[in-house]
Amino acid sequence: MLEALRHELTAPKTTLGKRYAALLIVTIVASIFYLFIVDEYPASFPLGSTQLLVVEWIILAVFSVDFFLRLGVTRLSDWRAVALLACDGLAIIPSLWVVLNHFGFIDLANLEILALLRLFRLMRVVKLLRMSNVLTDVFGASVLTLVFGTMAVHLGLRVLVQEVSSLSGFDVLSLFDKDTLMIAVTAVGSIFGIGLAITFGIVKRKQIEISELHRTALDSLQSFERDINQHGVGSDQGDSIDFDGWRRSLQAFLFEAYPYEPMKRKTNELLASIRAATKNRPSLDVPFHNGLVQNMSAFLSKTQIEFHPAFYLWLNRIAHIYFLLMMIAAPGLTGVVAQLLVIYVFKGLVVVIDDMDHAVDLEVTLFNSKILRV
Repeated sequence: MLEALRHELTAPKTTLGKRYAALLIVTIVASIFYLFIVDEYPASFPLGSTQLLVVEWIILAVFSVDFFLRLGVTRLSDWRAVALLACDGLAIIPSLWVVLNHFGFIDLANLEILALLRLFRLMRVVKLLRMSNVLTDVFGASVLTLVFGTMAVHLGLRVLVQEVSSLSGFDVLSLFDKDTLMIAVTAVGSIFGIGLAITFGIVKRKQIEISELHRTALDSLQSFERDINQHGVGSDQGDSIDFDGWRRSLQAFLFEAYPYEPMKRKTNELLASIRAATKNRPSLDVPFHNGLVQNMSAFLSKTQIEFHPAFYLWLNRIAHIYFLLMMIAAPGLTGVVAQLLVIYVFKGLVVVIDDMDHAVDLEVTLFNSKILRV
């Protein structure tokens, strides 16, 4: 029972488990955004108000239930799970204090204590990142779910800066000259956008080539198979050629269930068998060498050509630097909306390019090459 509950909390498979995970994710994001609103517009949720109590009650109820569920299934020997559970517990404290203060159990006359406690709420960003692996399972694979974690991190970072400024009484962002910073925002954004557009064109062309090579190679193979089986070309050797076995291996290869090296060896064995069956037909030499062999080799090789991982590491670092520049240059609620939009566009394009570049992988199958049925 406990093992099944632990599995549903970490990797939900049932409808109820997915709905619970969706509720938790939505509540986490809403609580972080709520904290930003409270800091940016203090008059909207004053201490002791009804609207503050209602929101804090909802947050406290959802996260308390989740905390006790995880407390019941967490192994004490798993130090990482215990540490994350401690973060969950600390994140509940601010809401608990607000509710207890409303009913007169404690006194929060010193608002600096409340501001300090609010920092614990940012630990929910850690919780959200921990659940990022189930986002696609719960909400489905999309660009939004793939960049959701990045949006939450930068929103949490913006709230952290606000809280530090509130505690210290000094506006941290005032250290930067926003007019001068806008020069960097414009320059980096333009170059980054142009670079992403060029890279997108490269990977899209590669996708089209893989689709074309796959169909051309399979059509060439089918033509040779027909000649061998129907017209008696090399009938002695042709009977032993396992065309269907190779196709099954190819299907497994396209779904990452068969590695490239054995697929390449099996293809070479198939080509050698076809060559042995057609060696007495000089008219098939050119179609074999310049058609079938070339298309097979080009198709398999093209599926393995990808940008170096360091390139994607560089893209992601540039993206995060640009998002930080946006946070500094664009304060307030309008700045949040602009920053989240920029993250969705730029980080989303990085995700799309990465997915398209890995043309036949199964990690994310949003924009894989179009592989027609054999």
